[in-house]
Amino acid sequence: SISTSCLSTRCLSTSCLSTNCLSTQLHTLRAKPIVIRCASSHPFQEVCSETLDTLAEALEEIPDYVPDVPELFDVEYNGEVLTVRVLEGHTYVINRQTPNQQIWLSSPISGPKRFDYVDGAWVYAHDNSTLIELLEEELSGLFGWELHFNSVRHCLLPFT
Repeated sequence: SISTSCLSTRCLSTSCLSTNCLSTQLHTLRAKPIVIRCASSHPFQEVCSETLDTLAEALEEIPDYVPDVPELFDVEYNGEVLTVRVLEGHTYVINRQTPNQQIWLSSPISGPKRFDYVDGAWVYAHDNSTLIELLEEELSGLFGWELHFNSVRHCLLPFT
């Protein structure tokens, strides 16, 4: 079956475009974007790097689209840890945990969470929420604008 977790107008998975990755495109009746399914499995480091890189890019674009972004807003990413300062006392820290093959989130709103990569999404096992859904919800509330990080919803199959 074809993964429906990638519903962005562009799948930023460069591995989907490589010659060693078979892909299938699916167009739906309601003009949803192309969904690509990669046929190969990918190691944790590749999936995690792609997620954090793309998320950092999406977060850095917020001031381009959201009016009145707080002056303190800042995004820092060093390849391992992504830090997002939204307001005074509202800092998100997102980082890879290679030994556990997880992404860990420290949120000023919902607290700490550990996400496992399941079927193309980083999922919090306690409530099945995804990293992207949680960030969209919380940041939308802080900014007062509905945010969607569609470019981060990529279409990789689970790695082994």
